[in-house]
Amino acid sequence: MTVGDASPRTRENRVPSADGAIGGIVVALVIASASTLTPGTVFADDQTAVSSCAGQTTLPVTFQIDCSDVKDAGAKQLCKPFIENQACKVFPAYRQITGINLEETCPSINYTIYDKDNWPGGGEAGGLTLKCAVQYLAEYSLNTKAPPNLGPYDTHELLHVYQAVLGAIPYAHILFGPSQAEAMRLIGDVEAYDRAVKQMTDTTANFEERFQRLSNRPGLEKCVLAEIQVEETLYLDNPKTVYAFYRKLVRSRVADLADRQARFNRMYNTVSGGKSRQFLIAHGCAPF
Repeated sequence: MTVGDASPRTRENRVPSADGAIGGIVVALVIASASTLTPGTVFADDQTAVSSCAGQTTLPVTFQIDCSDVKDAGAKQLCKPFIENQACKVFPAYRQITGINLEETCPSINYTIYDKDNWPGGGEAGGLTLKCAVQYLAEYSLNTKAPPNLGPYDTHELLHVYQAVLGAIPYAHILFGPSQAEAMRLIGDVEAYDRAVKQMTDTTANFEERFQRLSNRPGLEKCVLAEIQVEETLYLDNPKTVYAFYRKLVRSRVADLADRQARFNRMYNTVSGGKSRQFLIAHGCAPF
């Protein structure tokens, strides 16, 4: 995804692998409590802005939410805890994981929440990420099923905003499985983290079987599946690798797909200590 592109969020909230199977969980569940209420939260009818969090100085990025298109009163009540969790939980988690100072490109992040009958995204998408802005269906953001003492949060669309800083990327959900799992761990959502790890464990275990189903497909699709396998395997072996993914990647806005894949594959190889090159080339990626 390049800056300004719309990135869809679908009902499954998981990364589709190259063969159409699901590889790498990217769920958005729930976290946090009312303890995030701070003087930095400003309310105006159906709009809320968060500029600081409890025990912290002013946030480098202001988070705003507009729920004027949400009709249900119960859903509207969730707008405030949702945007507070995005600002005070998810934002700092991704700041730590990626090392990206988002304020350099986005001084504010604006969320607009919709009901299904007034959703401008169309199709099967439940969320759209634009430049420094997110459009979301209420059912995927506010109305996530959660115990009463928890509040809603989302790790999917904000990661798209962060990844826009990386420049041209091979496909929309690269690094999503490990990144979202680590964000859940940092936030403290143990159950969501455990589910993410289990799904990555299950999908990496049957990689060769899934790869063989792509025998007649283009090398690009095979390479995507191989890249997912490498990043998830590295993360499962050592969660610290997800931090290295972002710091070792050379950023570039060159649109050529071969250049995009080569940049990421060189990064994977560096993080793996030179162990992933042979695997990636053997499974559909061009030499790099």
